[in-house]
Amino acid sequence: MQINQLFEQIHNVPRVPEIVRTLITQLDNPQTNFDEIAKNVEKEQIISLKVLRLVNSAHFGLSKKVGTIQDAVIMLGLHQLRILVVASGIVSSIPKIENFDIKQFWTNSFNTAIYSKWLATAIKTGPDLAFTAGLISGLGNILIRLGAPDKAIEIDRQLSQNGTRQTIELSVLGFTGESVCSELCRRWNFSPELIDAIAHCGAPLDALEINKTASVVYLARFISECKSAGTTAEHILQAFPFQVASTIGLEEKFIVEKLPVILALESGLGGLSD
Repeated sequence: MQINQLFEQIHNVPRVPEIVRTLITQLDNPQTNFDEIAKNVEKEQIISLKVLRLVNSAHFGLSKKVGTIQDAVIMLGLHQLRILVVASGIVSSIPKIENFDIKQFWTNSFNTAIYSKWLATAIKTGPDLAFTAGLISGLGNILIRLGAPDKAIEIDRQLSQNGTRQTIELSVLGFTGESVCSELCRRWNFSPELIDAIAHCGAPLDALEINKTASVVYLARFISECKSAGTTAEHILQAFPFQVASTIGLEEKFIVEKLPVILALESGLGGLSD
Protein backbone atom coordinates (compact mmCIF):
# COMPACT_ATOMS: atom_id res chain seq x y z
CA MET A 1 0.00 0.00 0.00
CA GLN A 2 1.13 3.54 -0.78
CA ILE A 3 0.21 6.54 1.34
CA ASN A 4 -1.91 7.99 -1.48
CA GLN A 5 -3.82 4.70 -1.64
CA LEU A 6 -4.53 5.00 2.08
CA PHE A 7 -6.00 8.47 1.62
CA GLU A 8 -8.11 7.19 -1.28
CA GLN A 9 -9.65 4.64 1.10
CA ILE A 10 -10.75 7.36 3.54
CA HIS A 11 -14.22 8.50 2.51
CA ASN A 12 -13.99 11.81 4.31
CA VAL A 13 -10.40 12.91 4.88
CA PRO A 14 -10.43 15.21 7.93
CA ARG A 15 -10.46 18.89 7.03
CA VAL A 16 -9.14 21.48 9.41
CA PRO A 17 -11.18 24.69 9.88
CA GLU A 18 -9.77 27.73 8.11
CA ILE A 19 -9.30 29.66 11.35
CA VAL A 20 -7.11 26.85 12.70
CA ARG A 21 -5.00 26.83 9.54
CA THR A 22 -4.60 30.58 9.84
CA LEU A 23 -3.44 30.37 13.44
CA ILE A 24 -1.01 27.55 12.76
CA THR A 25 0.53 29.24 9.74
CA GLN A 26 0.98 32.41 11.81
CA LEU A 27 2.63 30.76 14.82
CA ASP A 28 5.72 32.94 14.62
CA ASN A 29 4.16 36.07 13.16
CA PRO A 30 4.25 38.93 15.69
CA GLN A 31 2.02 41.01 13.40
CA THR A 32 -0.94 38.65 13.74
CA ASN A 33 -4.18 40.59 14.09
CA PHE A 34 -5.83 38.77 16.98
CA ASP A 35 -8.81 41.11 17.15
CA GLU A 36 -9.74 40.03 13.65
CA ILE A 37 -8.97 36.40 14.47
CA ALA A 38 -11.17 36.55 17.59
CA LYS A 39 -14.06 37.74 15.41
CA ASN A 40 -13.46 34.87 13.00
CA VAL A 41 -13.31 32.34 15.86
CA GLU A 42 -16.76 33.47 16.96
CA LYS A 43 -18.05 32.61 13.48
CA GLU A 44 -16.90 28.99 13.97
CA GLN A 45 -19.73 28.04 16.31
CA ILE A 46 -18.50 24.56 17.29
CA ILE A 47 -14.99 25.80 18.07
CA SER A 48 -16.27 28.88 19.85
CA LEU A 49 -18.60 26.88 22.10
CA LYS A 50 -15.88 24.35 22.95
CA VAL A 51 -13.39 27.08 23.79
CA LEU A 52 -15.83 29.01 25.95
CA ARG A 53 -16.85 25.85 27.81
CA LEU A 54 -13.21 25.08 28.47
CA VAL A 55 -12.37 28.63 29.53
CA ASN A 56 -15.17 28.49 32.09
CA SER A 57 -14.02 25.16 33.52
CA ALA A 58 -12.47 24.76 36.95
CA HIS A 59 -9.01 24.31 35.42
CA PHE A 60 -8.74 27.98 34.53
CA GLY A 61 -10.32 29.22 37.75
CA LEU A 62 -11.41 32.58 36.36
CA SER A 63 -13.09 35.03 38.71
CA LYS A 64 -16.07 35.60 36.41
CA LYS A 65 -17.86 33.75 33.65
CA VAL A 66 -16.57 34.36 30.14
CA GLY A 67 -19.31 34.82 27.56
CA THR A 68 -17.49 35.76 24.35
CA ILE A 69 -14.22 35.01 22.61
CA GLN A 70 -13.30 38.68 23.00
CA ASP A 71 -13.73 38.28 26.77
CA ALA A 72 -11.56 35.16 26.61
CA VAL A 73 -8.79 37.19 24.96
CA ILE A 74 -8.91 39.67 27.82
CA MET A 75 -9.06 37.05 30.58
CA LEU A 76 -6.57 34.52 29.17
CA GLY A 77 -4.41 36.43 26.76
CA LEU A 78 -3.91 35.89 23.07
CA HIS A 79 -1.32 33.14 23.43
CA GLN A 80 -3.52 30.89 25.56
CA LEU A 81 -6.53 31.52 23.35
CA ARG A 82 -4.58 30.44 20.28
CA ILE A 83 -3.70 27.15 21.98
CA LEU A 84 -7.35 26.50 22.85
CA VAL A 85 -8.61 27.37 19.37
CA VAL A 86 -6.02 25.20 17.60
CA ALA A 87 -6.67 22.25 19.92
CA SER A 88 -10.45 22.62 19.62
CA GLY A 89 -10.32 22.87 15.84
CA ILE A 90 -8.12 19.80 15.47
CA VAL A 91 -10.30 17.73 17.82
CA SER A 92 -13.46 18.83 16.02
CA SER A 93 -12.05 17.75 12.65
CA ILE A 94 -11.35 14.14 13.68
CA PRO A 95 -14.24 11.62 13.72
CA LYS A 96 -14.87 9.06 16.42
CA ILE A 97 -13.91 5.50 15.48
CA GLU A 98 -15.78 2.35 16.43
CA ASN A 99 -13.99 0.18 19.01
CA PHE A 100 -11.30 2.80 19.54
CA ASP A 101 -10.82 4.85 22.72
CA ILE A 102 -10.71 8.29 21.13
CA LYS A 103 -10.85 10.01 24.53
CA GLN A 104 -7.67 8.24 25.64
CA PHE A 105 -6.10 9.08 22.30
CA TRP A 106 -6.74 12.78 22.86
CA THR A 107 -5.56 12.60 26.48
CA ASN A 108 -2.22 11.27 25.21
CA SER A 109 -2.16 13.89 22.45
CA PHE A 110 -2.87 16.75 24.87
CA ASN A 111 -0.16 15.52 27.24
CA THR A 112 2.30 15.15 24.37
CA ALA A 113 1.50 18.70 23.28
CA ILE A 114 2.00 20.27 26.70
CA TYR A 115 5.16 18.25 27.40
CA SER A 116 6.51 19.22 23.97
CA LYS A 117 5.90 22.87 24.69
CA TRP A 118 7.66 22.62 28.07
CA LEU A 119 10.69 20.84 26.62
CA ALA A 120 10.90 23.25 23.68
CA THR A 121 10.89 26.18 26.10
CA ALA A 122 13.69 24.50 28.07
CA ILE A 123 15.92 24.32 24.99
CA LYS A 124 14.79 27.71 23.69
CA THR A 125 13.17 26.55 20.46
CA GLY A 126 9.67 27.39 19.19
CA PRO A 127 7.21 26.29 21.91
CA ASP A 128 4.10 26.98 19.81
CA LEU A 129 5.43 24.91 16.94
CA ALA A 130 6.34 22.11 19.37
CA PHE A 131 2.89 22.24 20.99
CA THR A 132 1.12 21.94 17.64
CA ALA A 133 3.44 19.18 16.41
CA GLY A 134 2.90 17.27 19.65
CA LEU A 135 -0.85 17.69 19.43
CA ILE A 136 -1.19 16.30 15.92
CA SER A 137 1.74 13.84 15.88
CA GLY A 138 -0.54 10.84 16.47
CA LEU A 139 -3.11 11.59 13.77
CA GLY A 140 -1.49 9.09 11.41
CA ASN A 141 -2.80 6.39 13.74
CA ILE A 142 -6.33 7.72 13.25
CA LEU A 143 -6.00 7.85 9.46
CA ILE A 144 -4.67 4.30 9.29
CA ARG A 145 -7.73 3.15 11.26
CA LEU A 146 -10.00 5.05 8.89
CA GLY A 147 -8.36 3.90 5.64
CA ALA A 148 -6.98 0.46 6.51
CA PRO A 149 -8.89 -0.87 9.54
CA ASP A 150 -7.78 -4.49 9.04
CA LYS A 151 -4.13 -3.48 8.99
CA ALA A 152 -4.69 -1.29 12.06
CA ILE A 153 -6.01 -4.35 13.90
CA GLU A 154 -2.93 -6.32 12.83
CA ILE A 155 -0.64 -3.51 14.03
CA ASP A 156 -2.41 -3.51 17.40
CA ARG A 157 -2.09 -7.29 17.62
CA GLN A 158 1.63 -7.20 17.00
CA LEU A 159 2.08 -4.28 19.39
CA SER A 160 0.46 -6.32 22.15
CA GLN A 161 3.20 -8.91 21.71
CA ASN A 162 6.34 -6.85 21.25
CA GLY A 163 8.12 -4.34 19.05
CA THR A 164 7.84 -0.63 18.37
CA ARG A 165 4.89 0.92 16.56
CA GLN A 166 7.13 2.39 13.86
CA THR A 167 8.81 -0.95 13.08
CA ILE A 168 5.49 -2.79 12.99
CA GLU A 169 3.84 -0.13 10.81
CA LEU A 170 6.71 -0.38 8.33
CA SER A 171 6.33 -4.15 8.27
CA VAL A 172 2.55 -4.17 7.89
CA LEU A 173 2.02 -1.05 5.77
CA GLY A 174 5.35 -0.10 4.26
CA PHE A 175 5.17 3.35 5.86
CA THR A 176 4.69 4.87 9.30
CA GLY A 177 1.99 6.84 11.03
CA GLU A 178 4.32 9.85 11.09
CA SER A 179 4.58 9.70 7.28
CA VAL A 180 0.80 9.61 7.03
CA CYS A 181 0.44 12.52 9.44
CA SER A 182 3.02 14.62 7.59
CA GLU A 183 1.12 13.98 4.34
CA LEU A 184 -2.09 15.12 6.06
CA CYS A 185 -0.30 18.29 7.17
CA ARG A 186 0.84 18.85 3.60
CA ARG A 187 -2.75 18.50 2.39
CA TRP A 188 -3.80 20.94 5.11
CA ASN A 189 -1.23 23.43 3.74
CA PHE A 190 0.70 23.63 7.00
CA SER A 191 4.20 25.07 7.11
CA PRO A 192 7.25 23.09 5.92
CA GLU A 193 8.69 23.38 9.44
CA LEU A 194 5.67 21.65 10.97
CA ILE A 195 5.53 19.00 8.25
CA ASP A 196 9.25 18.23 8.68
CA ALA A 197 8.95 17.99 12.47
CA ILE A 198 6.05 15.55 12.18
CA ALA A 199 7.82 13.47 9.55
CA HIS A 200 10.83 12.86 11.82
CA CYS A 201 9.27 12.71 15.28
CA GLY A 202 8.98 8.91 15.19
CA ALA A 203 12.72 8.36 14.76
CA PRO A 204 14.56 11.68 15.16
CA LEU A 205 18.01 10.08 15.21
CA ASP A 206 17.46 8.71 11.68
CA ALA A 207 17.16 12.18 10.16
CA LEU A 208 20.10 13.54 8.16
CA GLU A 209 20.02 16.63 10.37
CA ILE A 210 18.69 16.77 13.91
CA ASN A 211 15.31 18.47 14.03
CA LYS A 212 14.89 19.91 17.52
CA THR A 213 11.10 20.01 17.37
CA ALA A 214 10.92 16.41 16.18
CA SER A 215 13.19 15.33 19.03
CA VAL A 216 11.13 17.25 21.57
CA VAL A 217 7.92 15.59 20.34
CA TYR A 218 9.57 12.16 20.44
CA LEU A 219 10.56 12.65 24.07
CA ALA A 220 7.19 14.14 25.01
CA ARG A 221 5.31 11.26 23.41
CA PHE A 222 7.50 8.75 25.22
CA ILE A 223 6.70 10.39 28.57
CA SER A 224 2.99 10.65 27.72
CA GLU A 225 2.72 6.98 26.75
CA CYS A 226 4.52 5.96 29.93
CA LYS A 227 2.15 8.07 32.02
CA SER A 228 -0.85 6.57 30.24
CA ALA A 229 0.47 3.09 31.02
CA GLY A 230 0.88 3.97 34.70
CA THR A 231 4.68 3.64 34.55
CA THR A 232 6.47 5.02 37.61
CA ALA A 233 8.97 7.85 37.27
CA GLU A 234 11.73 5.44 38.26
CA HIS A 235 10.88 3.04 35.43
CA ILE A 236 10.43 5.91 32.96
CA LEU A 237 14.00 7.00 33.69
CA GLN A 238 15.30 3.46 33.30
CA ALA A 239 13.93 3.30 29.76
CA PHE A 240 14.34 6.99 28.88
CA PRO A 241 15.81 7.75 25.43
CA PHE A 242 18.66 9.86 26.78
CA GLN A 243 20.50 9.64 23.45
CA VAL A 244 17.73 11.64 21.78
CA ALA A 245 17.68 14.11 24.68
CA SER A 246 21.44 14.66 24.48
CA THR A 247 21.26 15.64 20.79
CA ILE A 248 19.20 18.70 21.72
CA GLY A 249 21.22 19.62 24.80
CA LEU A 250 19.15 17.98 27.51
CA GLU A 251 21.50 16.24 29.92
CA GLU A 252 20.52 13.19 31.93
CA LYS A 253 20.82 15.12 35.18
CA PHE A 254 18.31 17.69 33.90
CA ILE A 255 15.81 15.01 32.86
CA VAL A 256 16.10 13.23 36.20
CA GLU A 257 15.51 16.50 38.05
CA LYS A 258 12.67 17.80 35.89
CA LEU A 259 10.72 14.63 35.09
CA PRO A 260 8.39 15.05 38.12
CA VAL A 261 7.72 18.63 36.99
CA ILE A 262 6.83 17.46 33.48
CA LEU A 263 4.59 14.65 34.73
CA ALA A 264 2.70 17.13 36.91
CA LEU A 265 1.80 19.38 33.97
CA GLU A 266 -1.87 19.55 33.04
CA SER A 267 -3.04 20.67 29.62
CA GLY A 268 -6.51 21.73 30.75
CA LEU A 269 -7.77 20.51 27.36
CA GLY A 270 -9.56 17.35 28.50
CA GLY A 271 -13.01 18.85 28.06
CA LEU A 272 -12.49 19.19 24.31
CA SER A 273 -12.79 15.46 23.74
CA ASP A 274 -16.09 15.02 25.62
